[in-house]
Amino acid sequence: MSRMKTTRGGFTLIELIITVAIIGVLSATAIGLFRVQQLRAKRTEAMTNLEAIAKMERGYFGENGIYPAAVPVPLAGLPGQKNNWDATAATAFGQLGFGVEGSIWFIYDVSSAAGICACPSGACFTASAYGDSDLDTAIAVVSYFHADGAGVVCPVQVFPAIGPPIDPGTGAPVLDQPVDIYQKALEFGAVPLADDY
Repeated sequence: MSRMKTTRGGFTLIELIITVAIIGVLSATAIGLFRVQQLRAKRTEAMTNLEAIAKMERGYFGENGIYPAAVPVPLAGLPGQKNNWDATAATAFGQLGFGVEGSIWFIYDVSSAAGICACPSGACFTASAYGDSDLDTAIAVVSYFHADGAGVVCPVQVFPAIGPPIDPGTGAPVLDQPVDIYQKALEFGAVPLADDY
């Protein structure tokens, strides 16, 4: 009578622990990358809308000789919460003709000589977006600075001490493009305003 050897086909406890550890590391990495991509997508909203506001400001100036100002809107919402572009926002940006369909993550404004900016020529404006994408109560600012012929720029309405970042390579301010103030502060070695991105 011969005995047949039977082998077990299961996993050992060590193999299961290693497998669970690998899955944990992969999921933690994926969740972190997903969160970063979410924050970047929210920032893209601000960049896109500021570029559109700037184009409309330049077009309005070409026809009327002035850059219209707009108070921070939507006033009903807080940074970090998604808010609808409501009647208050439509009124604030009505002269410019800028509007957004649906909900937005950022609060927008335009500082110009028609508002709080003391630009002597009246030919400068600063459009800004304020948000708290990561909900840590630190406000991040994305701005579009347009200087007049003398290089004067308008201050950011909510944080007037913020001006355009200086490019260390050229020594010139970063103008006529949406600028993530936090990201540029990091690139230029300055203390960042917030850490949303």
